[in-house]
Amino acid sequence: MATTPLATVCVASSSVAPKPEDPRALLSTAFTDPEKRKRLLGWLFCLGVLGLIFGVNLKHFVHAWSTDENYSHGFLVPLISLYFANQAALLGPVKLRGGTILGVALLGLSLFGRLVMVLIPIPFLGDLAFLIGVAGICALLAGTDALRRYWFAIFFLIFMVPLPIALYTRIASPLQLLASQLATVFMNATGVPVLCEGNMMTLPGDIQMFVAEACSGMRQLTGFLALTAAVAYLASRPWWYRLAVVASAIPIALTANVARVILTGYVMYFVDPQYASGTYHTLEGLLMMGFGLSLLRGGCWVLDQICAMTGPTIPSAEPTS
Repeated sequence: MATTPLATVCVASSSVAPKPEDPRALLSTAFTDPEKRKRLLGWLFCLGVLGLIFGVNLKHFVHAWSTDENYSHGFLVPLISLYFANQAALLGPVKLRGGTILGVALLGLSLFGRLVMVLIPIPFLGDLAFLIGVAGICALLAGTDALRRYWFAIFFLIFMVPLPIALYTRIASPLQLLASQLATVFMNATGVPVLCEGNMMTLPGDIQMFVAEACSGMRQLTGFLALTAAVAYLASRPWWYRLAVVASAIPIALTANVARVILTGYVMYFVDPQYASGTYHTLEGLLMMGFGLSLLRGGCWVLDQICAMTGPTIPSAEPTS
């Protein structure tokens, strides 16, 4: 008797290999399976020891996120990193192989960085050493394949690390000057005479506007770097597309910040200087963040058109095992 299409489908489906176990279900069986329980306890022990060794740096993270608006996004970074790790875990189980030497080497480098921080009290060194330690634990307990699978989830944690004050100032100061100068050129071109002296902009009526360090654009720059890195990782596009997305964070952040300075100048000149501070200034910042997101969306649209002309989409952004 001839096989019907439905029967054919049923026969074919019965020969398909079973799907791998959902990694998220492993935790629920960790206390009943001795091998899984051993691995889970190993993870908890190593992370606990790492937390004790780098307790000072963990406190430094929380303090910076709580007190410095430039790093207030730091509380979200570990959560986003866990999301990326979960997405990678959904690809299936990872073979445990060949991570002992690399794991020990990374942990050794991490501990060395912590010792250097004792001699040279620069928290940034310890912060980076902590991230290296996390990568070392992953390689030691789960193998090199797992490290390749979860590398981006670990790397993304770099966006929660506060920059050293010296490095921050070295970047922020030129950005302050650039924002002041570009805003002055634009406002003069639109009929508002402005005199720029360093970071001080003088408007008609002896209205003075100081472009402070908080208006340097560092907050937008760090935020958009993290955002574009996430977008590039999740996008199923060629490497050049993802590189262009990440690189676009710099001009987008600078443009959004200059637009904020210009908007503040217009408000002070045409409306009232009191509306350029406090809650109103914060609202301007949120508005310019939305403007920056629009620029990013537009840039991605342009890159999508280029992708469509150059060839089919390459799913190279997905993590591999």
